[in-house]
Amino acid sequence: MSKSESWRLADWLSLAAAPTFGLMALLTAVADSGAHQMWCVPAVHGSPLCGMVPMYVLMSAFHLTPWLKRASGWRRAARPA
Repeated sequence: MSKSESWRLADWLSLAAAPTFGLMALLTAVADSGAHQMWCVPAVHGSPLCGMVPMYVLMSAFHLTPWLKRASGWRRAARPA
């Protein structure tokens, strides 16, 4: 594998992070609505940033940079000269 091919692979992997964490947040929010949460009620209501769902949402937000760079490139390419 050449260096340019490995960079392209790394670009695709970096694009996969944000949607993956977003999906994990969604699945965790749906799965964590069960009766087993009764054990964690005091901990869950202690802080709005407590728990896995906010962590996954924050991780998704922090990994949006490759998407934002790509979107800005598409905007520049779409502008008429």
